[in-house]
Amino acid sequence: MRRTVIAVLTGFLVPLCTAPAAQGAPTHAAPAAAPAYAAPCQPPAGALTAQQLGQSGQPWAQQILNIGAAHERATGRGVKVAVVDSGVTAKNPQLSGQVLRGVDLTKTGPADCLGHGTWVAGIIAAKKGNSPFYGVAPDAKIIPIKFAAQAQGVDSGLAAKGIDAAVELGADIINVSTQSIGDDPRLRKAVADALAKGVVIVAAAGNINPEEGQTPALMYPSAYPGVISVGAVDQQGGVTAFSNAATPVSVMAPGQDIVTTAPDGSYAVAEKGTSFATPFVAGLAALIKEVYPNLTPAQVKQRIEGTAEGSKGIGSGNGMINPFEALTAVNIPVAGGGGAAGPPVKIAMADRPDSTTRAVALGVAGGSLGIAALVVACGVLIPLGRRRGWRPGYVRMTTDTSDGSSAT
Repeated sequence: MRRTVIAVLTGFLVPLCTAPAAQGAPTHAAPAAAPAYAAPCQPPAGALTAQQLGQSGQPWAQQILNIGAAHERATGRGVKVAVVDSGVTAKNPQLSGQVLRGVDLTKTGPADCLGHGTWVAGIIAAKKGNSPFYGVAPDAKIIPIKFAAQAQGVDSGLAAKGIDAAVELGADIINVSTQSIGDDPRLRKAVADALAKGVVIVAAAGNINPEEGQTPALMYPSAYPGVISVGAVDQQGGVTAFSNAATPVSVMAPGQDIVTTAPDGSYAVAEKGTSFATPFVAGLAALIKEVYPNLTPAQVKQRIEGTAEGSKGIGSGNGMINPFEALTAVNIPVAGGGGAAGPPVKIAMADRPDSTTRAVALGVAGGSLGIAALVVACGVLIPLGRRRGWRPGYVRMTTDTSDGSSAT
């Protein structure tokens, strides 16, 4: 019998924008099922208008990651990132032209009725404009893969089909901001196939709620080998209480109070979730693929982990991502896993002049020039003196004695 597990959109904290399913309906969505909502698609409204966002200054996540410096090296141009989520609605001007043709596996229409996929897409690829907010890879393109039409009760087999569809549509990177409790062979195979074809997969480590007695557990696809698993940090850089530490975490990224695009064209402030940390890392992977297009998924993972800022304890993996270092570092080592800090990374730097060496070099050069000048002088003066009858003379040295006379 085929095993079905429950997938949850991590970090989705607003009420469902859909009507409840009919009583007695299955707890998972089938690809050919009727729409999961009877009411019109009404995604959650954004919290900020463009004017309000413009007055609020640069979001903290962009500042702490120094995204602007990374954009001096890459912006994600030519890279395609699939967002396997609840769809993407591109009403926000910063997503206009950023969203390519995608797939709706739910058969409910391509619109994002949950808002989650649009939030994720904005963090990855919102282009630069008049707003202080922009995506990690503003020149990358988004491939929307809609596999979730409700916040809970999604068959992980549908997520597997979403990953397969992303590969078929030419994605370079796949962002999966969802969690599944339990290992589904269909999902495992989809991940393995995508990695084998050179596609980078970045997935949320998952959320827990300690106040409700939830305990950490392995989440998928983030727990599969080769996947870049992402945990969340707060504005102080500490591991959040909701970030799932049971899943082997690769790296951390901002995951609380995140500004991003909303489906209604305004801006959302996503409260918290590893869902929102994950697209920061997917965006970084897009920057890396622009600079190093021939890297394998394992090499991209190694570069992100090996340049992270070091472990902050259990559940933090190799620590906070460092986009600029990930783009510029050389001789990337294999990072330490399971919460251990990665070994030191050698950074390409311009050679600095050594003042001592320079002084010695100048002294040698000066001495050589002096000897050369003396040789030239001798070559001119000695023949000239001989023509004039000069002869070598003697110098008589005299000293005064104690009685006042001179001695030779």
